[in-house]
Amino acid sequence: MNWSIFLAALGSTGIEFLEVVAIAYAIGSSGYAREAIWGAITGLVVVLLGAIALGTGLQFLPLQPLQIFIGLLLLWFGWRWVNKSVRRLAAGRRAGWVDENVLEKEGIALDQQSPGFSKLNFLIMTKSAALEALEVGVIVITLGLASSAWYEVIAATGLALLLSLVAVVTLHQYLVKLPEVLIKLGAGIMLSSLGTFWLGEGMGLEFPFEEFSILILIGLYSITAAVSIYWLRREVVTE
Repeated sequence: MNWSIFLAALGSTGIEFLEVVAIAYAIGSSGYAREAIWGAITGLVVVLLGAIALGTGLQFLPLQPLQIFIGLLLLWFGWRWVNKSVRRLAAGRRAGWVDENVLEKEGIALDQQSPGFSKLNFLIMTKSAALEALEVGVIVITLGLASSAWYEVIAATGLALLLSLVAVVTLHQYLVKLPEVLIKLGAGIMLSSLGTFWLGEGMGLEFPFEEFSILILIGLYSITAAVSIYWLRREVVTE
């Protein structure tokens, strides 16, 4: 069992699925349950089909260029997540989807005029689901291709989707207590560490402790993130 891949996939896809389910729940609670359900399913399926086609094509690339490509991609994802999470933690802010007014915080305005099934609200949900699912698809493909731990990646992604559904449907009033910023920061650090490792391998670097070097990278990125949060908080206080 490759636990580093499993945990990276679980944390990173879980946050994206949580956002999709939270938005779908908010739209459904506004009286558009059918639009929310079918929009979410459509967005996820469309991206899933595209991800399968993309993943199949990438398998034929030579290993070294593939490692460099995957490393850069995971570094980009990880850096975005770490940067956003560090700034949110320093400022004491939360993600919009954990707020009671999810749609307002996410800048989503529903169509309240159309009678019956609202095509516009369906498209809004489809777009929201597709955007988040796109990140999920890229993460799943890159982690799976680079590590060949497809079982861990797919199992973690399925578990993340299931936990997201359960959490939002049964515990939606307690979501404000979920440390979603810390989860995203941890996932970003893991993706950055894995990306750094695979980028280095693709460039021909030899890590002294082989795959155990990923744990060292996780530690270094974690320390850097903690120092950055402390420094940004001090800046806010001095201002």
